[in-house]
Amino acid sequence: MRDATLQRRPLALGLSEDERQLEDSIERFIDHEYDLTRRRAALAEGGDDPALWRQIAELGWLGACLPETDGGYAQSPKEALILLEQFGRGPVLAPVLDAMVVPSAILRAAGQGEREAGLLMAMMSGERRLALAWAEPGRRYDLRPVTTQARHDGDQWRLQGAKATVLGAPQADTLLVSAAAEQGPVLMRVPADAPGLSMTSYLTIGGQPAADLFFADVHVTDDALVASTESAGAALQAGWDWGVAGACAEALGAMRAALTLTLEYVDTREQFSQRLSQFQVIQHRLAAMALELEYSQALLPLLTAHLDQRGERSSAVIAGVRSRISAAARMVTADAVQLHGGIGVTDEAAVSHYFRHVVALDQAWGGHRFHLQRYRQQRHGHDLIHA
Repeated sequence: MRDATLQRRPLALGLSEDERQLEDSIERFIDHEYDLTRRRAALAEGGDDPALWRQIAELGWLGACLPETDGGYAQSPKEALILLEQFGRGPVLAPVLDAMVVPSAILRAAGQGEREAGLLMAMMSGERRLALAWAEPGRRYDLRPVTTQARHDGDQWRLQGAKATVLGAPQADTLLVSAAAEQGPVLMRVPADAPGLSMTSYLTIGGQPAADLFFADVHVTDDALVASTESAGAALQAGWDWGVAGACAEALGAMRAALTLTLEYVDTREQFSQRLSQFQVIQHRLAAMALELEYSQALLPLLTAHLDQRGERSSAVIAGVRSRISAAARMVTADAVQLHGGIGVTDEAAVSHYFRHVVALDQAWGGHRFHLQRYRQQRHGHDLIHA
């Protein structure tokens, strides 16, 4: 079981030579230049590592998040998922999903790729960071803005309201804010230093910087409108789907790393004069963890097939995959902590960081139960995943 688990390459199904080279380069970087010490140093500095972000940009990996038509080199969603899965394996504390993947997906879905070409290039070079502000207090996972209001006044917009748990906001220079206008939802581009905008910053359980935002009559010009009422809903859904898929990839990387650490631990730790790995009950638990990992791995290509498609069916498939991978990731990382014993819950144990990261992904992008309900509501009686 050890060889089968450790030698299976992430996203191994159908990778091209270029995709394998990308995967290898990220894997080498994590194995040789990123460790728990560097992660702890970033946590001590508010969850940010500017030098690491510059390094990621200089290595060209942010280009994997954009298609060639928008200045990147991605041939499909695979490249971005490869990057995110490897960062989940780290676990690398860098806001690739929150500051690059999701905001760029929204800009492209809103038809702003050409207009915002300069912004996309600046994001890809690491010069600009964006954050999506969509969640509102007391309205968990509801994409429709209600309490944050946008009023058009002459040649400007005026924003009033609050947003909750905006990932990456403390380090972002620009915020993509959803708001309720007179005719329906809109998306606005708001400078992080706009007068009237305040934030309360903190770290999530997974160590990601986040903030609650408060808009007190914030003024932005007409050209700050990213998506009007006709396209804002679809753009938000596209960004959400990419966030959910990215959470799947990161969770898969965390699962793989947690299982690897556990296999090594039970092979060295002894009880009753024999290694833990020799106990049949431990072997059964490890086999169940490995099975969950491999099943989740097999589901990931479904995401690449549906991410660039629009519509309820694709969102339903993404929700179904997320539900399954979320449940598997919680099971694998929780069992990994338990098999480590008391040390597994300490900050010194790497396995605890993977568990916390998986929990944070569930809180940010929805967990098993939420996405299972979404899948049931949208599949209209058909099993879209196993069909």
